[in-house]
Amino acid sequence: MSTKSEKSIADSLEVNKRLLPHIPFLLQDLWVLGSSIDQIIEIVSSLNSLYPLTKILDLGCGKGAVSVQLAARYGFQAVGIDAMTPFLEEAEKKAVEYNVTHLCQFINQDLHEYVSNDHDYDLVILAALGGIFGSFKNTIAKLQTQVHTGGFIIIDDGYLKKHNQLDRKGYEHYKNYDNTIRELTFFGDRLINQIDTSTVSKNINREYLDLIKRRGEELISKHHELKKDIDDYIRLQAEECDVLENEIEGALWVIRKR
Repeated sequence: MSTKSEKSIADSLEVNKRLLPHIPFLLQDLWVLGSSIDQIIEIVSSLNSLYPLTKILDLGCGKGAVSVQLAARYGFQAVGIDAMTPFLEEAEKKAVEYNVTHLCQFINQDLHEYVSNDHDYDLVILAALGGIFGSFKNTIAKLQTQVHTGGFIIIDDGYLKKHNQLDRKGYEHYKNYDNTIRELTFFGDRLINQIDTSTVSKNINREYLDLIKRRGEELISKHHELKKDIDDYIRLQAEECDVLENEIEGALWVIRKR
């Protein structure tokens, strides 16, 4: 893994690079890594009934929860991109479990490198990765290159409830609702659906935090030298839960490329 990829992953997970090799242990109880999986499946179902889909791209696929389940339900050819080798190994195991190895391909690559080349997917999904590509405007500019004309973009993220900006690392891309929609449609693409995800995400995030805390205690018992790093990571995860509940309105957007 390149230094640039390590930094990108560490930033997206809010963890320092020393703890990065232990993230698979801390997150071992989680298949879905932050995305609103049930709502994504539901919205893709409604899309597929109107515009039959064949090829989908799952950027930052993690352990393959989105790719594998969509392939299993709808027979899509699904390509998942992630730079975390242990996550991709879990994704491949899940593809075997769901009998969709012939439909799923998982590629170990930095997301920025992958989207530097144009592709021709029917649908691209960016779920729970925040501002990895910068502003929503820049994100749309990147994702547009991955789908054909008339193709679809799904973004699982959110917007600010009360403020115009948020002074927190990794949250610089968030804006109020009007400005968010303006950026999402800046290039003339059509916003065709929006689903609120706040209530579902709140419950899931707190459940995930409890699981991570328990694994953190287990890891500290084996590696006392990591105690500060683990405590810092869990503290940041708790802070993130508070921010997501109090400052961010979770939303799942479906955009059609013009």
